[in-house]
Amino acid sequence: MERLTREPVLKRVIQDEVKKFITDRNLRPGDLLPPEGQLALDLGVSRGSVREAVKSLESLGIVESKHGEGVRVREFNFDSILDFLSYGLVFQPSRASEILQIREWLEESAVALATQVISDEELGQIDALLSVWGAKAAAGEPTSEEDRRFHRLLYAPLGNSSLLSLIDIFWVVYNALAVKTVPQDGDPLLTVQAHRDLFDAVRRRDAVLAQQRLSQHFRNIELRFQRAMDPRQDG
Repeated sequence: MERLTREPVLKRVIQDEVKKFITDRNLRPGDLLPPEGQLALDLGVSRGSVREAVKSLESLGIVESKHGEGVRVREFNFDSILDFLSYGLVFQPSRASEILQIREWLEESAVALATQVISDEELGQIDALLSVWGAKAAAGEPTSEEDRRFHRLLYAPLGNSSLLSLIDIFWVVYNALAVKTVPQDGDPLLTVQAHRDLFDAVRRRDAVLAQQRLSQHFRNIELRFQRAMDPRQDG
């Protein structure tokens, strides 16, 4: 590592040096970084400066620090995107419709592919989930986790973990915002039925119908959210 002598943007420079250390040595997820004191010595900076830089890298999801274990390289993840969107939508909730549209574009492409590759066993898992979801909705119980799991099960056959992570992030961020701004789902059984209709199209291997039903589901969500953001639309 190159010793650092300039104070301006020191934290950013230390971050860059740590990232360079990881890539130059081809470290893998789970590999340990040198101790804080060694990093400070190699870079010619204080341990406090290294500590602050490592904390920033943790917030970006690049490394993780555990007491007594040191600092390890993390698996590729979208933590920084989650934090950014969570803050951004609270700060500017009017952008929620744009985020929802991005999620719709992703899912419309994904659902068409899912109809081609999903197995009978995977269809059975979704069918069982819908039964549980419907029973909980009829009993007036919370069903947000069933909603979330439905989409994960639907796209899991594509074998793209990054897609699942992105869709999950959009779901988490949007629903967290909805809890603060949108009244509870007035007809949870109707929501379950919308997902049953989507599932039926997937089970029939009808990609076009699946995309149409997914698009209609998103239209209903958008309208519900827009009415909450601008009550004048109800009139």
